[in-house]
Amino acid sequence: MNMKEIMELCQLNEEEMKEYLQMTKDMDHKEDHRRAYRTMMNQTRRELLKFIGTNTRTLEQIKSNFQEEESQIRYHLSMLEQLFYIMNTKNGWKATPRGIGFLNNAVMGI
Repeated sequence: MNMKEIMELCQLNEEEMKEYLQMTKDMDHKEDHRRAYRTMMNQTRRELLKFIGTNTRTLEQIKSNFQEEESQIRYHLSMLEQLFYIMNTKNGWKATPRGIGFLNNAVMGI
């Protein structure tokens, strides 16, 4: 899957995409790779990202799908958010192009 295809799957609106691009423009890619590896070793985080996928998911939808305490779910969501794999938007949680790319390349393909 190329970047154009990933961008077409992404549910971020124009304003959210601008915010995402601003947040990721000065990333240290070496440090980011190290953090991503450690963070995504956790199966719950991979499953959360997969559940969000190319959809917009509310916290209620996420909580009803996972058998964990809300505090644990929020912790895992925050870890994914720190990697810029997801964003918490007005409508709910959405995967970013990075998150969709991870799903496609490392987890399952879309």
